[in-house]
Amino acid sequence: RVRPMNEREARTDAQPAVTADGAGRTVTLARDVVSTGRGAHFAFDHVFCPRSTQREVFDATLAPLIGEVIKGFEATIFAYGQTGTGKTHTMEGDLSVPADRGVIPRAVDALFTQLASGDIDEYEVVCSYLEIYNEDLADLLYSGSAPPRLSLQENPEGVKCAGLSEVRVTGSEALLQLMTWASERRRIGST
Repeated sequence: RVRPMNEREARTDAQPAVTADGAGRTVTLARDVVSTGRGAHFAFDHVFCPRSTQREVFDATLAPLIGEVIKGFEATIFAYGQTGTGKTHTMEGDLSVPADRGVIPRAVDALFTQLASGDIDEYEVVCSYLEIYNEDLADLLYSGSAPPRLSLQENPEGVKCAGLSEVRVTGSEALLQLMTWASERRRIGST
């Protein structure tokens, strides 16, 4: 995803570092176009342009997985990239504006909508929020004074984070409140 320009970038007439072609599913480095007259092109399964909506990104990526999660399969969405490239914009978005919510709040709403449909008699939703920052692990839902030492461990069920908090939630608003609280605890800076 190539995120839209933020307010500061728009105010200063900043030029994008890349251009995106959603139909052609390619991203081109803009600096290469300037220096060589042709850009380095990279092809992807999906490319979302700056004008792509949060709904479009969700519908193409995470929405198809919600039914599989309801069936008991695990699903992960992972954002990786340099500071300022749009990870938070895509994952969280603006929680106060429904149209601008990212893929996580949309997945939460879709999950609880399906759970409320009455097709499932018993369920439990448990939330964790793990931050990986410069190779350090942080439990963003931990509320005590001395955070636990976390470690990633592989076992027959998969990779687990030993010591990570788990909080049971009963609805999308409760989970989004937890997400807001945890987001305020994130570390932000150069990576």
